[in-house]
Amino acid sequence: MIVVGLTGGIASGKTTILKFIKKLKIPTHDSDECVGDLYKKPSKIFLKHLRDIGLKRAIREKKIDKKIIQKEIFKNKKLLKSFEKFIHNEVAKSRNTFLKKNKKLNKKIVFLDIPLLFEKKLESICDYIFLTSSPKYIRKERALKIKKIDKKTLDRIISFQTPEKIKKNKSDYIIQTSIDKRKSYNQLLKAIKEITDNNK
Repeated sequence: MIVVGLTGGIASGKTTILKFIKKLKIPTHDSDECVGDLYKKPSKIFLKHLRDIGLKRAIREKKIDKKIIQKEIFKNKKLLKSFEKFIHNEVAKSRNTFLKKNKKLNKKIVFLDIPLLFEKKLESICDYIFLTSSPKYIRKERALKIKKIDKKTLDRIISFQTPEKIKKNKSDYIIQTSIDKRKSYNQLLKAIKEITDNNK
């Protein structure tokens, strides 16, 4: 089974590319979706962890205010580390279950959406790495408009991510997302065909 890691900086067009991969009926593990589920239906363990690390005010009637968490963790490196450790452990459990399941089903290729693939040193679990890439100014425009993140929080998020140049050097394929969507999809299809042909 070919395991492809899909990654990219904030607002780099990764979600759009992931949607296209899903339309191709290729099994995908979506880290953002997994984290979203944690927020929507927080477990008792998650709620306890938030209280233990001083993020009690982010809990509103057993629901979690993501914006409060974002503002607090990017002001405090220790808090960020503790919060991320919990989240990444939960996502890793889900990802491992996904890989075992699809291996049993004899799937030829699967995609793992991992936003912080390089930051968390997860290259070793992937046979190939696909990077969605777009100039920083475009990513900033997208983030401020679509994700509705304030500029200060966005700058902090970008500062914690691996520089684009390093990501490009470590990736096997780069999908440009600042161009026409059709061209981005064609780049993706060409890359998938190439790796599947090489692994026949």
